[in-house]
Amino acid sequence: MIFDIQRFSTHDGPGIRTIVFFKGCSLACAWCENPESQSFAPEILYKPSACVGCGACMAAAYGGAMEPSSEGDGSHPPLVRRDRVVPAELASACPSLALRVAGREASAESIIEEALRDEAFFRKSGGGVTLSGGEPLAQGGLAMQVARGLLVRGVDLAIETCLAAPRATLEAFLGLPILWLVDLKHVEGGAFRSGTGGELAPILANLELLAASAARIVLRVPVIPGFNADPASVRAILGYAASLPGSAGRGLDLLPYHDLAAGKYQALGRSYPYPLGAAVDGPTLAELAAFGSSLGLKVSIGG
Repeated sequence: MIFDIQRFSTHDGPGIRTIVFFKGCSLACAWCENPESQSFAPEILYKPSACVGCGACMAAAYGGAMEPSSEGDGSHPPLVRRDRVVPAELASACPSLALRVAGREASAESIIEEALRDEAFFRKSGGGVTLSGGEPLAQGGLAMQVARGLLVRGVDLAIETCLAAPRATLEAFLGLPILWLVDLKHVEGGAFRSGTGGELAPILANLELLAASAARIVLRVPVIPGFNADPASVRAILGYAASLPGSAGRGLDLLPYHDLAAGKYQALGRSYPYPLGAAVDGPTLAELAAFGSSLGLKVSIGG
């Protein structure tokens, strides 16, 4: 199950890349910029203001996923039945693009075929393919098939992960020539659990295993107000990063919080959990970056 394949990206690994977004994640980060990635099932993103009231999405073939408004006079946009199974065909029903379906089944072969459409750009730019999500390791079998299929063709591969996956899944990937873009959200278990709904210890154990394997790793720290943006938390994260095997000169990106995903939450029928406009000021980020650099890390702001 994937929810997007994004071409011509320049922010998820070196060069020009195609990003394969796997659907599903065992964490539920409150600030997630891809909230449509969290569930393993297809979901409807719906923008009523763009609806032209044609009724195409309410056809019987779509299983009642959209139904008439309770206003009843036919002039109001339809409503989403989020308790219904979402048929993939619904994605093509709306002529005004008021709705889309996030989530479709795809074979490893079809993913590889689509990703290789931009192979010429990979070769010229030093780019490649990045598996992202959601959490790609949550579908470890599919991720491995895609990874091996790309690597055997000489495509540079990166995996963007929070490492919230079974240890055995990660072990299967060790030794493959992969660039790991690893989220490091916190190093205090209670705060991590409160913000993500997950357990920190197995994630840090996975990271330590990955670092000990001499894998290529870039750490990515989302700096989130109210979660980890206080200087003490960020300094603790940077200190932990510097203690990992092979940390000297390792890349670490401080990713400032933004609220660009607020519209996605609304389209999913969910409330956005953060106040709009919250931010971490530039001088604080610069000071934290300098601290990380003093520990031997290669720190950048923004990735």
